[in-house]
Amino acid sequence: MSAVARKAATWLAVYVIVAGADSCPSTGTPATEDWSRDILHTALQVDVTAQTGTAMIRIAPADSTGLSLEVGDLTILEVTDAGGAPLDYVVHEGQLDVGVPISDGPTDVFVSYRYQTHDAFDGALSSGATFTWPYYCGNLFPCHSDPADGTTFQVALTGVPEGEVAVYPDRIDLETASYVMAWARGDYAYRRLGRTQAGTEVGVYWLPGGEAAALQGTSYLVDHFDWYEQTYGPYAFGDHVASVSVDWGGGDYGGMEHHPFWHVSSGSMYDVETHAHEAAHGWYGDGVRMACWEDFVLSEGTVSYLTARAIGAVQGPQAEAAIWDEYRNLLLLAQATEDMIAWPEGCNEIDMLEDLFGMTPYMKGAFFFKDLEEVLGRQVLDECLAGFYQARVGTAARFQELLDYILVETGYDPTPLAEAWLRSNAIP
Repeated sequence: MSAVARKAATWLAVYVIVAGADSCPSTGTPATEDWSRDILHTALQVDVTAQTGTAMIRIAPADSTGLSLEVGDLTILEVTDAGGAPLDYVVHEGQLDVGVPISDGPTDVFVSYRYQTHDAFDGALSSGATFTWPYYCGNLFPCHSDPADGTTFQVALTGVPEGEVAVYPDRIDLETASYVMAWARGDYAYRRLGRTQAGTEVGVYWLPGGEAAALQGTSYLVDHFDWYEQTYGPYAFGDHVASVSVDWGGGDYGGMEHHPFWHVSSGSMYDVETHAHEAAHGWYGDGVRMACWEDFVLSEGTVSYLTARAIGAVQGPQAEAAIWDEYRNLLLLAQATEDMIAWPEGCNEIDMLEDLFGMTPYMKGAFFFKDLEEVLGRQVLDECLAGFYQARVGTAARFQELLDYILVETGYDPTPLAEAWLRSNAIP
């Protein structure tokens, strides 16, 4: 099975966990529900031994005195303003409502909390890594899991046990989805693999016993990453990236796009495709993020296509042909086991895990772009994907917006082709 199939098989086992009710007496502005508040920045200080944290949530000004955040099964200890004064809050069913005075500028809300360990791919894992895709950031820090509400990050971990290394970005200066931020702890070794033409350092972290697999899987990673940069535009998550081995139970489970230090299951570290796939999310999925869960194909379908292209550009036509053969087999497998709608109508009207997650958006999305390439030519399609990325990096986009951009740039309307591939159960 491919990296895509392994990732699909793993993530289908996620469960919802919510918190009980709690509140703090009113000290001023009453707590009210408001999910529309725009989160601008999230700064986390986390003690990984005590499993406590403080989150500074910076929100944009609004004509509202409410703020609602997902808090999963967190235990909320205190909610204050920037001066340390308590704010009125209520916790119920995994939701934190806060009373926030109206301000002409951004407002900082500080939430102190305790978090729990999870082993259903829905928070801080007992292995030392974190996993919050798609809806489970609230089990790790107060957040909005809606990918449209991007946030920048600062992260500081303390309490890392002696002998362990914590791998995480201390800053993410690009607005991105909440699930992108992650950390991993363990007895890591690191190797610098090289630098791209743009100066990005590319490396790999592995766990004990994992050196050979890690170096095998990342043997082309510098060149793949360089090709993405040269073809689609500057990388936006800093000048140091790495594949990070994580213990998800030892299986061959693929990876997760936590840029700039994306995670790859320890059982998949040998696999070149997995590393190339997760790296490509720096452009689509993380760089340009989904506006709605229904736009999942903008992330995974586009990235599956980019992966095949990078492998072909670096490793040659035969290697790319092998990837497309693998994709075709996975597409046929999906046809036998899944609903084949890859791009549903609506916006956040689906349950991502129950209604859409599987191989279909990956494979049908990839083949849609392959057919579009036949119409436009590789160079023109590359220019369109590069132009859209560079215009929209750091923002949320609908898949239809990418199609509209291609129409404007080329005069060809790809929407009918997209609907044939992605909004039908058929394989064109």
